[in-house]
Amino acid sequence: MKKNNKICVYTCITGNYDDLHELEIKEKNVDYICFTNNKNIKSDTWKIIYIENDKLDNHRLSRKIKMLGHPYISENYNISVWMDAGVVFKKKVTDFVKMYLKDNSFASFKHSSRNCIYEEANECIKLRKDSKENVLKILEFLKKEKYPKNNGLYEMTVFIKKHNDPIVIKTMNLWFDIVCKYSKRDQLSFMYCVWKTGMKIDDINLNVWDNEWFTNIKHNFKTEIKNTRVYFGDEEINFDINLNEEIDYKNNKNVYSFNTKVLCDTNVIKIEVTNVPLIRYSNLNIKGITFDKMTILNTIKYNNDDIFYNAFGIIYLYGNFKKGQKLNFSIELNKLSEIEKIDFIEYLNVNLINTEVRLKHFEELYNSLDKDNKILRERIQNIYNSKFWKLSKPLRYIRRKLKRQ
Repeated sequence: MKKNNKICVYTCITGNYDDLHELEIKEKNVDYICFTNNKNIKSDTWKIIYIENDKLDNHRLSRKIKMLGHPYISENYNISVWMDAGVVFKKKVTDFVKMYLKDNSFASFKHSSRNCIYEEANECIKLRKDSKENVLKILEFLKKEKYPKNNGLYEMTVFIKKHNDPIVIKTMNLWFDIVCKYSKRDQLSFMYCVWKTGMKIDDINLNVWDNEWFTNIKHNFKTEIKNTRVYFGDEEINFDINLNEEIDYKNNKNVYSFNTKVLCDTNVIKIEVTNVPLIRYSNLNIKGITFDKMTILNTIKYNNDDIFYNAFGIIYLYGNFKKGQKLNFSIELNKLSEIEKIDFIEYLNVNLINTEVRLKHFEELYNSLDKDNKILRERIQNIYNSKFWKLSKPLRYIRRKLKRQ
C-alpha cells in the first residue's frame, strides 16, 4: 500500500488504566489513532482501532503497540509519534517532528535527572514501579551482558520514529522481547537495546514533564495503599539482607499492620508507610522492640491532624537492634477527600515556608481532581494565580534546569 505524507500520532489504552482525552489541536496533515481493547472508549477526535489481547496482560499489550506499532501504521505512514494517553499537545505536532527528528530515524527525550539504567532500577524498586523480583532479573541480565553503567537514559513518554527503518524495527522487536521476559518498565531495557543494535537517536533536550509542546495529565487509576517496606541498616537499596518485603502484612479497614523480624544487627530501622500522598495518619503503634528515638519525615500538623504530605511517609527508629528481634507495627491511614486536599494545599500556600513541598503538590493535585468538578478546579487555579506561584517562577525554572543537567 502506498504510504501517505501524513504523520501518525498514536497511543494505546488497555483496560481501565487511562482516559482518552479529546484533542485540543487537530491538524489536517496528522492522523490520530488510539488502539484499545476497551470497547467503551469512544472519541470525536481520535480514530479508534480495537485490538485483541494476544494472550498478553494489559500492560504488555500496551507496550506491544507502543514499541512495535501496528500493521495499520506501518502500511500507511512513514513517520509516527507515540504519546502516552496522558499527553495533550498544545502546539502543532508537525512542528514538533520537524524540530526534533533531524539526522536519525528516532528521537526521544533525555531523562531529566538520571543517566543510568542501574540507577533507574533502584528508583523503580524504591517507588514500587515493578516488583523487586522482576527488576532483579533485568539487572542480572544486564550484568551478564556486561552492559555499561552511565550509558544514557531516555524518557519514553513521547518519541518520534521512522517506524519502517530496519534498524528501528530491529531495536523495537528486541525491546518488546526484553520487556516480555523481564521487567515491564520499558526504561530499564530501551538503552540496552540501542546499545545492542547501534540505533542512533536525536536527543530532545527538554524536560518531558515541563515543556512548551504538551502537558501531562495524571493517569486515571485508583491509588491504593500498598505494602509497607522495611529497611534494616543502610538506607540505600540493598538487594540482599537490608530490604525485607517478606513480611506478614495485613490491613483491617484503615488500620495497616505487619509483623516481622529484624534481619541484621543495626542501629537504624527505616519504615516506608505508604505510597499515596496526602494521607491522614493516627494510632501509630510499635511493639516488640525498644528504641531510643523515632523520627517521622514528610509530615505536617494540620487542623490537629497529622498528614503525610509526600508520596511516602517515612519513619526512622534509632536504637540498638539485634537480629531476630520481633517488630510489630500498626498505623491507621485515611485518604483526604478532594476538598480536604485543596484546603490543605491552600494552607500550605499561606503558611508553609518549604517551597519544594508546595511546588510538588500543586500540579499533582490539580491533575488528580475530577475533571468535571469545576468548583474545585477553580479553587486550585486560584493557587496557581497566587502571589507565591508567580514569585516562584524563577525557582521552578532553576529546578528544571538543574534536573536536565
